Amino acid sequence: MGKYFFRGQSGIELIIVVGFFAFSFLIFLLVLHQNTVYEREENRNTLAQDVALQIQQEIGLATESIDGYSRQFNLPLTISGASYTVTLVDGDTVYIRTDDGKHALSLSVANVTGSVIIGTNYISKVDGVVILNP
Repeated sequence: MGKYFFRGQSGIELIIVVGFFAFSFLIFLLVLHQNTVYEREENRNTLAQDVALQIQQEIGLATESIDGYSRQFNLPLTISGASYTVTLVDGDTVYIRTDDGKHALSLSVANVTGSVIIGTNYISKVDGVVILNP
């Protein structure tokens, strides 16, 4: 009787050890997934900031240039896979926001007329006025 008891006990011990390692592996995967999500969100935040700064710099460059200045610049269609919108508020603030609402940023800019387009934008300076996508 003792001989069969130890075989059963070994089977139970094996199940407990395998279960412990499986549980530990799942915890490891969960932590890894959380870190990946955090890094992806940080990357999106950085890219949104880069797009806003690009717009701010383009408007600043046009403002400092002489009349007749014109230039074309491109904005990415998505920010790390997320759709976004860019709005000029009162002609002196650029506001960028991802459509999921998790990332938003506003920066002050020189006075500009027009609107920002996701994709190809045209900026010019005519009679001292900076015009974005006339």
